[in-house]
Amino acid sequence: MSVSFECLYFLDNQQLCIVEIKLNNVLSATEKKDHYKWLLINKRTMDVKEMRFNAMDSTAQIEERFFDLGYLKFDAQKGVYISKDPKEQYQLEKANCETVPEMIADAIAAYLDKTASIIFDHLKLYKSTPFQTT
Repeated sequence: MSVSFECLYFLDNQQLCIVEIKLNNVLSATEKKDHYKWLLINKRTMDVKEMRFNAMDSTAQIEERFFDLGYLKFDAQKGVYISKDPKEQYQLEKANCETVPEMIADAIAAYLDKTASIIFDHLKLYKSTPFQTT
């Protein structure tokens, strides 16, 4: 099961990158929030973590996002990510989505395929379990 996505934002440094993606093959009946994901990628290990979106604020020049894993603030050129645990600050460069390295795109695709597979397996299990009343 391959999950199609497109990059909306790409913020990068030597240690990590943060990418907002839009899922292209999500059912139209799903909530709008389920079409978008923010991902935190450790560039050393290629570990991908989904950042659960809590809130946002934006002006003409500054974007802010609040997540379960931390806080992100960025403009057209640069950004800063402050992680919650451990409390660390990372300076980021805002880059064009067309410059996402293939290794990062592959890590995202593998993460999405794994996540979709887990959800699909759970749905199959749920559908195969007979409904019982007591």
